[in-house]
Amino acid sequence: MHHDCPVCFEYLFESRNDVTVLRCGHTIHTNCFKEMRDHYQYACPLCSKSVCDMSKLWEKIDEEIATTPMPEPYQNKKVCILCNDCGAKSEVQFHFVAQKCPNCKSYNTRQTRG
Repeated sequence: MHHDCPVCFEYLFESRNDVTVLRCGHTIHTNCFKEMRDHYQYACPLCSKSVCDMSKLWEKIDEEIATTPMPEPYQNKKVCILCNDCGAKSEVQFHFVAQKCPNCKSYNTRQTRG
């Protein structure tokens, strides 16, 4: 807690506001965390790991991908991704909607190549 809140930059150790520990272990003001969630920000501002259970959203993205066929030029396109949740690097099938980590099944990924 000897660092600044990653949202408002107030020094947490001297702050009188409540502090929350995220799933990744980073700390943040409770009000700042609520403000993030109110604005649909579900990733830690420091490490990008998911800050809550996202499994219901991942299921919805699975459904969206299943009902959204890729155009012919992209049907066999592969891309390299890095999973923000588990840290795995993978090569996966490209899709306009999202890329799923084959290791932890998260869509909290970023494309690194391809």
